[in-house]
Amino acid sequence: MTALTERWIPASTAMVAAALVLSGCSDAEADRPAGASVTAAASRSPEPPLTKEQLKLLAFKDGEVPQAHSAPVQDPGPKSGQKRFPPVSDASCQRALDVLGSETASAFVFQIFNWKENIMGGDSTLASYEGTKAQDAFRQLQESLRTCKSFTGVGWTGKYKAKITVEQAPDVGDEALSFHLTMPLPDGGGLRDEHHVFVRTGNVTASFQELNVDRKAEFPLDLVKKQVDRLASAQGG
Repeated sequence: MTALTERWIPASTAMVAAALVLSGCSDAEADRPAGASVTAAASRSPEPPLTKEQLKLLAFKDGEVPQAHSAPVQDPGPKSGQKRFPPVSDASCQRALDVLGSETASAFVFQIFNWKENIMGGDSTLASYEGTKAQDAFRQLQESLRTCKSFTGVGWTGKYKAKITVEQAPDVGDEALSFHLTMPLPDGGGLRDEHHVFVRTGNVTASFQELNVDRKAEFPLDLVKKQVDRLASAQGG
């Protein structure tokens, strides 16, 4: 399984706490999933992808996130030393996980949000891509979410079953997707709810995740907008 899946697929609640949408009216848009949002964007000349160091500078600083005690930025760990899990039961769902894991990105950084009001925490991944690979990644996730409804897999706590529900996305960036992933925790630990927002702006994507148990999770929209605007400005958008 992907590195992202290893971070994202069930761990114990304690481990998660520590670690851890298209509007339109044209006929061409009729087949787009209900959970996506897109805004018209001026065509951009090809630009070199942002580096990991640039992405780090564009991430939030602790004082910029009043909802959190801290917001540390981390480099992705080396894949060679990570535990690998088998692919999940549904191929389209596995493709979605691969996109969320920034599998084709040139560079990416991971930021953790240690919320004041939710010990479960949240996170974001900022990823830059060469050429049109950011558009390709978004389209792959969009198409995967058309058919990915539920899947089973194996994670840190053993076997699990997850369900995906696509919802209306916020009107941010060039295009965006939003969905919830829910799964029962082992030993009657409640229902885990992950809220995911995936946004593309230029050749950068920003993936946000909020986690809660027995309550609907929702990543703060103001932070999504602020981060996406910052990424767009850095690319001259």
